[in-house]
Amino acid sequence: MDIKPRVCVLGGGFAGIQATRSILRRLPHADVTLIDRNPYATMIPALPDALSGRIARGAMKRPFNGLFAADRVRLVTDSIARVDLPARTLQGRTATYPYDALVIAVGSVPEYYGFSPANGTLCTAHSFLAVEALRTAVAQRHTTDPDAPVMIVGGGYTGIEVAACLRHGVQATGRSGSNGPPITIVEAGDGLLPFLTNRERERVSAYLHELGVNVRTSTTLTAFRDGVVTLSDGVTIPDALVCWSAGMRAAVPDLAPQPEQTRDGRLEVNEFLQLPGFPEVFVSGDAAALKKNGAVVRRAVNFAFYSGRRAGRNLASFLRNRPMRAFSPVDLGWVIPMGGISVGRLFGALRVGGRFGLRLHYAMCGFRHFPGASTGEFYRTAFRLKRVPDPLRSTPSGDRR
Repeated sequence: MDIKPRVCVLGGGFAGIQATRSILRRLPHADVTLIDRNPYATMIPALPDALSGRIARGAMKRPFNGLFAADRVRLVTDSIARVDLPARTLQGRTATYPYDALVIAVGSVPEYYGFSPANGTLCTAHSFLAVEALRTAVAQRHTTDPDAPVMIVGGGYTGIEVAACLRHGVQATGRSGSNGPPITIVEAGDGLLPFLTNRERERVSAYLHELGVNVRTSTTLTAFRDGVVTLSDGVTIPDALVCWSAGMRAAVPDLAPQPEQTRDGRLEVNEFLQLPGFPEVFVSGDAAALKKNGAVVRRAVNFAFYSGRRAGRNLASFLRNRPMRAFSPVDLGWVIPMGGISVGRLFGALRVGGRFGLRLHYAMCGFRHFPGASTGEFYRTAFRLKRVPDPLRSTPSGDRR
């Protein structure tokens, strides 16, 4: 091994940042490269609030050059299309990056399950750019036609948050005589959030109804052509804006040879987060099939955070020929914030909700945020919960970023 091993970290989310930090602490002389398609990290759990305006949008991202010193980490903005595992190279758009050890922490992208709209664009809320585009599209439509419908495909965490935040954001525009566009959630299952108790589901449904959000269960989107939505029950909705929130898959590039993956694209790893057959490659976050008691765990910030840290530490131990430690996921919990109410679990069992759950959500966003002044934005929101929202606008003028 070279005195200065070449280490690449692919992906700059929670997992990639923690892996990079761990590597820098344990391999101070390594040649470390962090590669991401964006020049900034994103606070993914707060993205729906780009629609509500409760969080200033500028607080949702942090440039990588504000997190790592230029003399410690080479920061590269690129999209990696292929990883040649035997050759130990990453193929980007315009350059090839060799490595001696690699962390794959690429996160997730929307899973469309083969659905492809004809002459229509599906909005999403999976990234900062995507949610900004969704915000702009809704704002422009609200200016010209406040009653143009919005269809949200998928009634999981993201779909419900987007629907609630969108309604609160539109109401904050202050346009008289309009409650905003008709919003419909289309869910393929026979109910929302089946992992909740009946009482919790009833409360969520009642709250969405209070917001004017229509929920259609046991229904799927079958066609989207020229702005016309066709549902599986035969209903058609013209002039619709569609936001896809029906599923995610690992954003893993093409790997050669092709390793074993789960149905949603996550890479199978051993207990040390290594890719089988390629011990110099470690996988963390949404890209890894992290398992607890033999079952793959859900995607969550805390799993990404701690698996990234462990992947970085194990990579350093591997290069130094020292013992590695197995990774065991610990579920710290989750909260679904909806602007006025919330539901959640702590440590997989303790129920939380209401304003306490909202405060907890924003406080944890602040706790997990990337260091900087914007961290205070989340703590202030957790404390007050009454920040005057940024109204939806079709132009950036007047927006607080």
